[in-house]
Amino acid sequence: MSLMQWVEEKHGTSVDLCDSQHKELFDRVNALHDAVISRDHIDIGNRLDNLIDFVVRHFETEERLMEERGYSGLDHHRQEHDLLIKICTDIQDKFHAGEMEIEEGTLTYIKEWLDHHIPIIDKPYGPALSN
Repeated sequence: MSLMQWVEEKHGTSVDLCDSQHKELFDRVNALHDAVISRDHIDIGNRLDNLIDFVVRHFETEERLMEERGYSGLDHHRQEHDLLIKICTDIQDKFHAGEMEIEEGTLTYIKEWLDHHIPIIDKPYGPALSN
């Protein structure tokens, strides 16, 4: 069973590139969730790294589009992104150092963050960034 499901009305921003990347984020979160359920430590590490690498690339894409289009909310958006990247890299470092495991609570945090961030923080950029 998937942890996250894309709902166009809730998650869609009307920016094709960003929506496509958001859907990919959901797929990667769900893949990490599957690895956590199977308790495969190596797979968890690989999928965690894969997810975080993609999150960083996605945030760079959003911020580049905002810069190109002169989006007024860029600074606030960048602060939100920086905070999540810091949290994710701390989790990643602790996991690979053997100081923590990735569990349902970690995944719930990621899901809740995305379920807040996309509809509340990302959706407003839709009119400014859409084609």
